[in-house]
Amino acid sequence: MSVLEHLLERWTNFVDDETPATELSGSWSYSATENEFDHALPTSRKEPQTDLSLADGDPQRKRYWVTTTKIENKRIGASIKQPDGTVVHTASAGFDSKVTLRSIDPVEYTRDDLNLEREDTADGNFYSPNYHWYWDQDNYYLTGTIYDFRKVELYGYDGGTDPYLKYSTGFFSAHEPCNIFYYWPMGSKETLTVGKGLMTTEITINQRPSAMCCTRMRFEGANPWKEDQWWKGKFTIYDKFGNSGIFFMGYDEDCNQLQILTKGYEG
Repeated sequence: MSVLEHLLERWTNFVDDETPATELSGSWSYSATENEFDHALPTSRKEPQTDLSLADGDPQRKRYWVTTTKIENKRIGASIKQPDGTVVHTASAGFDSKVTLRSIDPVEYTRDDLNLEREDTADGNFYSPNYHWYWDQDNYYLTGTIYDFRKVELYGYDGGTDPYLKYSTGFFSAHEPCNIFYYWPMGSKETLTVGKGLMTTEITINQRPSAMCCTRMRFEGANPWKEDQWWKGKFTIYDKFGNSGIFFMGYDEDCNQLQILTKGYEG
């Protein structure tokens, strides 16, 4: 890294277009690290990003990403500390280089903005030393009606004291059959093992892009546990622009089918 690169990386700040200029703070922030969301909204024109690769001797360039949690227009420029200690900002005397950013109201997802599709995914049977089990897997795919979903944050699930129950949100086994519900982080198609104790099998999840995958596992043939328990099953779902909604895992009267709720399941 050259001395100039180091200085730019260390001393380049974004400032608002006020006198005197002050660094962005509070509800406005900036970072040299790009997040995972799309930046060109459908109502704006998507411009090609500038190529920041430079030949030897060219001026140094650096890209920053500005975010805000406040709905307003903000005119900003850049402040750069020179090698001699002089601070120059792009809205000061002799310069007129600034941009106006307009923040807009985010979309707040409601239950009406969701599609939940059930799939009869797979079934099979297996033997343990003392039992003959039958199992059935239904995957559920949660998608948005406004924009494609990009990621999900999960809260309040079984953390995996039994590794085959990790990401489970409900375990209903007071009466046979035994139904176990899971929700999964969004990602690539994956094969993993689910169940409890010896009652386990390998399944596939995340078969569809831009969808949150949930699973209902049904085990029949023996039921050594005779218990019902569930966890909060809360999650925040984000679309490709970072809009979000908060929901909870829920279950029908027979605890056999998944529902999406706006408050925690109460049994």
